[in-house]
Amino acid sequence: MADIQASINTAVAFAKKWEGLYSGSPTSTVKVSADAPPNTLIYAYYDKLGGVWTIGWGNTYYKNGAKVKSGDKIYKAEADEMILWEMTDKEKEVSAFIDSSKLTNNEYAALLSIAYNAGATGLKRTAIDESLNTKTRQETANIIKDSILTAKGSYVQGLKNRRIDESKLFLGEYNQLYSYYLRNSTDINLLLLGILIIGSTLYFRKRFKNK
Repeated sequence: MADIQASINTAVAFAKKWEGLYSGSPTSTVKVSADAPPNTLIYAYYDKLGGVWTIGWGNTYYKNGAKVKSGDKIYKAEADEMILWEMTDKEKEVSAFIDSSKLTNNEYAALLSIAYNAGATGLKRTAIDESLNTKTRQETANIIKDSILTAKGSYVQGLKNRRIDESKLFLGEYNQLYSYYLRNSTDINLLLLGILIIGSTLYFRKRFKNK
């Protein structure tokens, strides 16, 4: 049986790593350290992928239902409160069609993370609630890996990577190092490619020089 608060806390920590804490400016969007002081000002930024104004840890609306808009600003402490509030709100929506009493903390946290990212309705459209009753946990994890991979109709590798990570969390196989790779795979692969090119260039230069 999942402990609701523990699952929410796990989902918040997981979502923070994937969402990141960003702040907008007139010319750019910068990443803010998760350890920034509570009184650090965070400005709204335009999320081109989702096509919406966003603030803090990927929040697009406030407690009163108002949408985030250009020029909005909050403190880091408020951003931390907002993600906890929204994850708790999402849990209430998810609990309407998912029976958490049949899940572990990690299983439920993985589903909450999906709901935070794609909405509870998005989670429900995956039919995961049905698979929990009719399929094995591995089969359900496979469904998670292949669900909700597009934004505005276009495939997004970052969403695929996140679903892989959520499937690992669901199965209790979450690994910090692998999670880091998934979140930064593009940069890491480019770095490795650069190292390979430089290494190959130096090797052939040395080889031809010695001839």
